[in-house]
Amino acid sequence: MKKYALITVSDKTGVERLAVELEKLGYGILSTSGTARYLRGFCSAVTEVSDLTGFPEILDGRVKTLHPVIHAGILADRDNEAHLGTLREMKIQRIDLVAANLYPFEQTRLRPNATPEEIIENIDIGGPTLIRAAAKNHRGVIVLTDPADYEEVLGYLRDGLEVPETTRRHLAAKAFALVSAYDAGIADYLSEPDGAAANQLPPSVSIGCCLDSALRYGENPHQKAGFYRSAQTGWKVLHGKELSFNNLQDIDSSLRALRLFERPTAVITKHCNPCGIGSSESLQDAYAKAFAADTQSPFGGIVALNRPLDLATAERINQVFTEIIIAPGYESGVLDFLKKKKNRRLIEFDPVVALVAESPWELKNLLRGYLLQEWDLVDEHPAAWKVVSQRQPDQREAKALRFAWKVVSLLRSNAIAITGEDCVYGLGSGQTSRIDSTHLAIWKAHKFGHDISSAVCASDGFFPYRDSVDELHQNGIKAIIQPGGSKADEDVVRACDEYGMALVFTGFRHFRH
Repeated sequence: MKKYALITVSDKTGVERLAVELEKLGYGILSTSGTARYLRGFCSAVTEVSDLTGFPEILDGRVKTLHPVIHAGILADRDNEAHLGTLREMKIQRIDLVAANLYPFEQTRLRPNATPEEIIENIDIGGPTLIRAAAKNHRGVIVLTDPADYEEVLGYLRDGLEVPETTRRHLAAKAFALVSAYDAGIADYLSEPDGAAANQLPPSVSIGCCLDSALRYGENPHQKAGFYRSAQTGWKVLHGKELSFNNLQDIDSSLRALRLFERPTAVITKHCNPCGIGSSESLQDAYAKAFAADTQSPFGGIVALNRPLDLATAERINQVFTEIIIAPGYESGVLDFLKKKKNRRLIEFDPVVALVAESPWELKNLLRGYLLQEWDLVDEHPAAWKVVSQRQPDQREAKALRFAWKVVSLLRSNAIAITGEDCVYGLGSGQTSRIDSTHLAIWKAHKFGHDISSAVCASDGFFPYRDSVDELHQNGIKAIIQPGGSKADEDVVRACDEYGMALVFTGFRHFRH
């Protein structure tokens, strides 16, 4: 009985070699119209599915492979004589290999200006059905959904060997994982807030991610780890050694920080914590301000920039050992200069994709379940802000308070940020009491020689006591921004009025546990 391979792919990477080699091995090549036209440039004979079934593709291609002749040929149990007898009786050909991937739903969804109609049309129906059928019957059918697996399978077949059961099972698992991730993306798209659903939690949560790359280890060398990607990352590595688990976390933290700033800005990150942030009219000055915040911590850290990196700024960054540089582009000559350090990672990101949350939800793993919440997008809400002190912040302080409020939202709770209008002076985060975070931020500022007599302070949560206000006043701080909402609010306001300090309540807090 002639062997058939059904090939229907959107991503045609390596498919011509696969088809040619299979044809040499005696397989008849079946395909749908678009892939068939492509493969006829390489194969001597390609049979369209519609010619095999006697039923044309209809509904603008929505129905192509959804036919009993196709699915019986895939699903028949090769060890069940009754199944094989049915195929013979009904003159249905066995299909022993299915190579399929899916319409580019995520790519279409993320494409700027894609219409809802385009997105819906890129929901594949026949592809997932073929893949699921072949994966279910993997003991008799080879299922290929990843071009990276083509050569391994061809190697067995060229040597006249059966593809091992372990390999077939692995390919089937990849196939179901692909379909699961694909369906999760569709569910996520259809669950996007719209109208009445905007304030509702999704009734169920699907997590669909495919393994992008295995990592050397996790946070520590004894932990296994991998990077599972749910969609386009929006960034690519241009140079340097492979990324680690911790590198990927730092990259994500850095990109989250960059999205808050419009002016040319540099963010220096260490262990997912910003240690310096600076904004200015020039990137070089922005980096200088970020570095000055804490001249010790940037060693071995990450520098993220929201403007293409120029050579003058690159030369300043190069003066300190920097693990990763992230920028939306690199001006002429900059990459050649930075590549002289072979291990340093250079990353380029697309602001349209990389700085936008893929979904409105974030998920946290517990021992027995998950926590789901909306993203804390940390936008300014000045309409909700209220000056509760007798003294109003002046124009310079108001600008600095807006900057500080963004900065403090990036720190781990309890968090205190002492800043100027466009640069950080001292950060305190991750402490178990707010006064400890206040002490830490002030100590950091003094350690690196900053004059904070005209600085402002932001607190991610309310002050439970007036002790932090007392401490800030003793160090020259004259304006504070915080959410408010404490039983001690009256004491805190009274303390600010005693000291002639300006105090703004935002009505929003920004905890990061």
